[in-house]
Amino acid sequence: MRDILNLYTHDGIFHADDVFAAALLSLMCEDINVVRGSDTDIPEGGDWIVFDIGGGELDHHTPENKENNGTHPGTDIPYAACGLVWRKYHEEILEAQDCPKRYIESVYQKLESSLILGIDAEDNAFNPAGKALEAIVNVPEEQKKYVLTAARTSFTVSQVIKDFNPTWNSTTEPQDAFLDAVSFARDILLNRIDSIISSLDGRDYVLRCIDYSSAHIMIMDEFAPWEGVLYSQRYNPKANDIWYVISPALRGGWNVQCALSDSDDRTSYRHPLPQEWYGLRYEELQKVSGISTAIFCHASGFLAGCETESDAVAMAEKAASMQ
Repeated sequence: MRDILNLYTHDGIFHADDVFAAALLSLMCEDINVVRGSDTDIPEGGDWIVFDIGGGELDHHTPENKENNGTHPGTDIPYAACGLVWRKYHEEILEAQDCPKRYIESVYQKLESSLILGIDAEDNAFNPAGKALEAIVNVPEEQKKYVLTAARTSFTVSQVIKDFNPTWNSTTEPQDAFLDAVSFARDILLNRIDSIISSLDGRDYVLRCIDYSSAHIMIMDEFAPWEGVLYSQRYNPKANDIWYVISPALRGGWNVQCALSDSDDRTSYRHPLPQEWYGLRYEELQKVSGISTAIFCHASGFLAGCETESDAVAMAEKAASMQ
């Protein structure tokens, strides 16, 4: 990790792309020195990183920049400063954040798709829905307007950052406001990166649980997000044979959750829990199910809970034996 970075970007109103660009760069050093100014005062020398201004490799405002930068892979979304910084420095950023080397490419792609793309699209006034409509022939103008209106999100992370700009009657210094926004964006990035790395760690754990599953039941000694992993294993016979997933409940006790045949259909249970359990709690459920520590069964039947792991297993085994 570097000790300090000298950063130069434009002054005036700031946006999510320059704020998140600065926040990304802050993740690979102990401290940042940010100077905001005009394109006539750009510092020279290799000890400065200049972005979102000046026509260099981290700018996107000139026709030459737009042509040279291209678009985010697999999309028509042009790069803005945020995406350009992420593309160039992501390995150094992630190494500084102790990201395991085997995860760097996955974290790069996941942060790109879950955050960076949206920031760059909005900064470039790129509307994915509008672009998609261009490819569809014979759509009446009124229907296009309806789709574009329905797809518009009025309060995004870009709008949240924009609101850090001092208002017309504010006494806040623009530099202070910018640094506040960078600090806020930095926390978002740290949380997002940590969440992505955690999910990748969880994937390895879930795959082991799938291997250890038997009799249509997968048991997880600790909870980790499992659905995306399980449903991605479409060619894994053991994964396809799982009907119920047992894991500790965040509120205490143990959950029994139904696996789905179609991950897009939340009611396509591979093997439903008995319908007579639906919506019952405590004594009523204990009486009907015969499970002494049963706590609840969700009204839609996708989830049930018990106080102990052994009873959760017994509940899943009983449900598996019933039609």
